[in-house]
Amino acid sequence: MCVSGMIMMWGGDKTNIPAGWLECSGQLVSQSQYPDLFAAIGNNFGVTTSASEFYLPDLRGRFVRGVDDGADRDPDEASRTDMQDPTKLSSGVGSIQSHALEQHTHGYNQMSSGGDQVDDGSHLSNSWVASGDADGASTSTETRPINAYLYFIIKY
Repeated sequence: MCVSGMIMMWGGDKTNIPAGWLECSGQLVSQSQYPDLFAAIGNNFGVTTSASEFYLPDLRGRFVRGVDDGADRDPDEASRTDMQDPTKLSSGVGSIQSHALEQHTHGYNQMSSGGDQVDDGSHLSNSWVASGDADGASTSTETRPINAYLYFIIKY
């Protein structure tokens, strides 16, 4: 059973979103056109100055995260902001956080010098010595898990 405010992932093309659903792309929509949806989500996805419109969630390019709700799994909960206005703090449904990378180091091994490779007939083996830490290794402009693109849509 689908109810107003339910969000799901859509594997189809955005031009074929099923009837009764809207793309979660942050657009302003009319409260009078979508009264059940407004009753379900209100201004959770951005406060607007309009008394007759509300924002849909903007989930484009974002990973979603369950509300911490006292579980203490989000140590930066107090820094969450309104989806539309990052100057307003908000820790409820629809709030967002910027990307972050916890400070960390990576250990590495370095081959010792001195030509001590041994050929045992099946492979070369080397003598390795543990060596320092490598800080700040970067291979991209963001930190992310393996991911796949899908549309998010919301029931109205």
